[in-house]
Amino acid sequence: MKRLYALVGILCLGGCITTPSNVVSVGKDTYQLSATGVGFSTQSAANMAALETASGYCANLGRKMLLKQAAENGVYGFSPRRSDITFMCLKEDDPAYQQAGGTKPQ
Repeated sequence: MKRLYALVGILCLGGCITTPSNVVSVGKDTYQLSATGVGFSTQSAANMAALETASGYCANLGRKMLLKQAAENGVYGFSPRRSDITFMCLKEDDPAYQQAGGTKPQ
């Protein structure tokens, strides 16, 4: 009986997973990705997964993430929630990063 409860718990949690796509290069220092929430995942979970994936991708390149565009779609409980973002990975001293409000190195 305990195994049955554990299995039901795992299946319920599995309905709330948000999965990001692979990062795709779409131009000079510019990338896109999507994060899809499965089941009853919230839009904010999809948004955060997309932003965290983008930020981590840029950090692995030794750069900072600059969000260029974001779009949301899906209906909670009826269709998967999805967050599509376009972002740039820029050096901290890049003028475009600084102009967008990034911090200047000291």
